[in-house]
Amino acid sequence: MQPTRIRSAGVTVAAALSIMGSISALLFWGFFFLPMVNYEDAEKRHFYQLHPLFFGLVALFPPLLIALGIKTGIGLFQLRSWARKSMLIWAAIALFFCLTMIALRPFETFFIPQRFVSELYLLKQILAVAFVILLLPFSIWCLFFFRLAAVKAQFEPPNSSPPRV
Repeated sequence: MQPTRIRSAGVTVAAALSIMGSISALLFWGFFFLPMVNYEDAEKRHFYQLHPLFFGLVALFPPLLIALGIKTGIGLFQLRSWARKSMLIWAAIALFFCLTMIALRPFETFFIPQRFVSELYLLKQILAVAFVILLLPFSIWCLFFFRLAAVKAQFEPPNSSPPRV
């Protein structure tokens, strides 16, 4: 019988958040994608007939990223070394986007104007704030956590010798 590897609570939390975040993103994507599928203009043309390239990108790219997030979460539960690297890449990309949003649009990100603005502008602003509030701390935590020696050791094959210092 092979010795089982022990998964830490932090890896379990990261895996669960990866899967739950991917499922939430899938629901969010469906919320925005369904109106695109049902859209018809005055001449009874559908959105995919009007903008086929954009529709194809929106139909394929987000679900592939979501599937990769779910696969990463499952890989973290199974302590696969590629899943740890994937999580580091996801965290670096999320941190880059959060910091870019803060740097390029600081006032639009954190301050809701007192004057009346359109509902679409408010929705975009609230989504931006939610994106930063949710992803910034998680991405920083992942970048530090998955680089710890104890965490790296969990993802090593069971029969490998410990690294020499």
